[in-house]
Amino acid sequence: MFGENQGNSEKARKNTMKSIVEYLKCKPSLKGQIFDKGELKRLARVCGLSPEEARMELRKHGFCLTKNHHGIAVWIK
Repeated sequence: MFGENQGNSEKARKNTMKSIVEYLKCKPSLKGQIFDKGELKRLARVCGLSPEEARMELRKHGFCLTKNHHGIAVWIK
């Protein structure tokens, strides 16, 4: 029973990773950067993740958290 649930969560995680990539492809206006507050929360909500899970997925996809010239936290690929 536990193994079955774990398998389903792995499938869900694979679908989630795909949807993050699709979301980023559908948003060319982001230009490879995502603000850590508002845009990240929107991304997480659309993909069915918590903000922390979305941050982990962004790291897996090669994004790095940094600050822009205004001092705002932003994810850049």
